[in-house]
Amino acid sequence: MRKLIFISVFAVLLIVDVSCSQRTSEPSRVIIEIPAGFNGNFVLEMGAKSAPPLQKQGDSYVVVVPRSGKLETATVLEHPKIDFKNATDGSIWGYSESMFTTGDGISVGGKIEFFVGTRKDFDAQQQKKNHSGRFSSSSDSTVPGM
Repeated sequence: MRKLIFISVFAVLLIVDVSCSQRTSEPSRVIIEIPAGFNGNFVLEMGAKSAPPLQKQGDSYVVVVPRSGKLETATVLEHPKIDFKNATDGSIWGYSESMFTTGDGISVGGKIEFFVGTRKDFDAQQQKKNHSGRFSSSSDSTVPGM
């Protein structure tokens, strides 16, 4: 009986240790490369089963913004640390992340969205969204450090 209690306690502690260590892992680092002359919305759809995974360079994922402004990947990143390459101060607006989870909290997909351009262009784009009946994000949403 004692042996059974010891094994049960050990199993519970092992499960707690494994689940806690998974939650405390470092966030993924992502480098988003913005091509010269790109202006407009960018949307990264994550968790698309038929799309390729994101490429890695060293310990960072690399996302090259396509001219279409839309990219799909099978990779799912929760709260990544984002670094913008080729962005100027005040050129990234309305950055947002959203995750899609199952009922028990398992991430199955998500989106990263932002606008590249001037504040005036961003405000005009937000006005278009508002007139089309869609909700807009706060026009004061900028990326910290940009």
